[in-house]
Amino acid sequence: MRKMGITLIIAAWGLLLFGAVSERMHARSHPHLDASTSVFAQPWPVALQAILSMLGIVLTVVPMRRGERWCFWTLLATFSALLVGRALSDARCLVVLDPHQHGCHTFMIAIFLGIVGVFITPRR
Repeated sequence: MRKMGITLIIAAWGLLLFGAVSERMHARSHPHLDASTSVFAQPWPVALQAILSMLGIVLTVVPMRRGERWCFWTLLATFSALLVGRALSDARCLVVLDPHQHGCHTFMIAIFLGIVGVFITPRR
């Protein structure tokens, strides 16, 4: 169960890293979209999410694999903060349950995978 949980958490951080990097490409390939959809394609949010994702991978690989209890709370707080911050500032996240509208599906899937991975990884 531990390996599966850690794999889910690393997959979540990988999806968040992919989402941060591909946001710039998405904004360039869809210039007809309004400015509110490309807010997260600016250099600062992309760099912040990419750095946070890389730090999350290191945090998962080293202390979470050892089963340290503080890492559980740190990862849970990080995923929760990302979810709340993005949901409050991006209107596309509110339509994520409608498969016919564009939203932040990759981001929400990554957050869901990360939180599930954190909860199924046993702690010592």
